[in-house]
Amino acid sequence: MEIEELKSVVLPALFDQPTKIGEYGATESNVEVLNDISNLMESGAVGALAGHISEIVSKLTDADPEKVAKKTNWLGKFLGNEVERQVRYQVARKALDELLLDAEVVAQRVKDTLTSIEVLIKSHGMETQRLRRLIQAGREYLDENPQVGVANTGELQFDKPRERFARKLANLATLLASHEMSVTQMMLTRAQAVDMLDRFTETSSVLVPVWRQHTLALISTKSMSPSMVAEASKAHQALMRSLSQSLEGIEH
Repeated sequence: MEIEELKSVVLPALFDQPTKIGEYGATESNVEVLNDISNLMESGAVGALAGHISEIVSKLTDADPEKVAKKTNWLGKFLGNEVERQVRYQVARKALDELLLDAEVVAQRVKDTLTSIEVLIKSHGMETQRLRRLIQAGREYLDENPQVGVANTGELQFDKPRERFARKLANLATLLASHEMSVTQMMLTRAQAVDMLDRFTETSSVLVPVWRQHTLALISTKSMSPSMVAEASKAHQALMRSLSQSLEGIEH
């Protein structure tokens, strides 16, 4: 309902029946919405995904190409260098695959959280606009009608509708401030969720495949040159630094 309609239709009717002043701006209970927000914040899906990414980064550090391709000991030489390198690679790859599967589950929780937050932001935004219109219309109506709800000279008045309506506007303003705070918090949580999903995509679709490509090439060749190991290690470390820097300052 627009402000002019509130001022010309709703508010005059309200002061004609002052007992209904308490109903001005009434809305459905926000308890369910607030519970949804609380559950989303407490689920910690975003922080959990950050933790999984950090764990993957840590595991990739252990699976450095130089470590996977390092020279074998006497037993390794006896059994065959290629076999031991293959074993190192398979162990590292299995560990990473397991971490990625676990992270995929958490990433889906983050996506679900993101969807829920989008719905809540939209509904909260609509309610915020409604409250703003109600408050502005009410304040303007009182300013433009200084005698509305005021008793005539010499007339006893026990109800004091004008004072009650002014209190109602103050309560709506408090509710509006609460809604605005909730929207800000949800937008922050949404930004964190999107950021974490981007980082996870970088990890699963860029970092790990590059590690596999370089490392598999190392263990597949019989004439492994020092320059080949150096290039693989260089690419690995560059990606590690990039992802590690993106996680700096993230609490999980």
